[in-house]
Formats: sequence, C-alpha cells, structure tokens
Amino acid sequence: MNIRFISPTQFLIDNQEALDLIRSRQINEYIKYIDTRFRHICNHEIVGDITGEHIATKDQVADIITKALGSEKFLFFHTKIDIEE
Repeated sequence: MNIRFISPTQFLIDNQEALDLIRSRQINEYIKYIDTRFRHICNHEIVGDITGEHIATKDQVADIITKALGSEKFLFFHTKIDIEE
C-alpha cells in the first residue's frame, strides 16, 4: 500500500527511554531482539509518517486496553476515550 497522510500519526509514549531510542536510532546489545520492529518504527519516523511524543504514565489512555486497572482509573480513561454505554 502506498498511503500518504496529511499529518504524521502521533504516538504517545510513556517510556522516555523508548522515545530516546527512536530518536537516536541506535541499537545496542540490549535491544537486538527487537531489531526489525525498531527499524520499522525509526524508518516511519524518519519519513514523517509518525511522531513520538512523551506522555506521563498517569495519562496513558492506552492502559485501558493493556492493563488491569482499578475502577477509578478505568472510569477516568473511559471518559477520556468517550465510550458510550
């Protein structure tokens, strides 16, 4: 597929080290096992398809689908993504 977007897709990342790796584009001995995925993400960032932005862990809405949350945090994220009952 050859799809071009008007603006880059924004990735909200709560791991500052992961964001630094994407920006520096350097692979070290600790991340060799993610080489293919890492290069794929870096290539998309280089051409401007995506941008990585830091977000505080407490504000990471994606946690609603990736973690077991307490009811208070679940309801907070639930309202953030505007899910209707």
